[in-house]
Amino acid sequence: MLKFKNMNADFIKQKIQIVTIAENQLLLLQFAPERGDGFQNITGSVEEDENFLEGARRELVEEIGVAENLIDMNLHFNFRDRWGFEVEERVFLFHPDTKPEIHLSAEHQSYKWIPIKEVNESDFAYGSNFLAFKKALEFCQ
Repeated sequence: MLKFKNMNADFIKQKIQIVTIAENQLLLLQFAPERGDGFQNITGSVEEDENFLEGARRELVEEIGVAENLIDMNLHFNFRDRWGFEVEERVFLFHPDTKPEIHLSAEHQSYKWIPIKEVNESDFAYGSNFLAFKKALEFCQ
């Protein structure tokens, strides 16, 4: 787990989520086995010296090996994580014309592309990932 300075009751962790849609398909990453095997959009924590966009750009490079522009979808979720911390998660869209070559980090064991017309809520480990996907479709039209 990342360590943050000044973790106290008022601390709010900042996280990002990136919906990736290319060639009318959605990219989902599968957790490493020790994290539960579920699928999700690209996600990660914003580091202390970053803003949300900088954190999203870094996570895109770290998790799939791609350095590209992102669209801020002006969507965020607030929740408690499994450690009991308050979290603010902001959502971004990565929408290249063609599917990029994916270079997975050790945090994930595999990935899959799903045609957007076949995507279901059950494809995601977390409901917020499905809601973010639905909102991303509006940006892609």
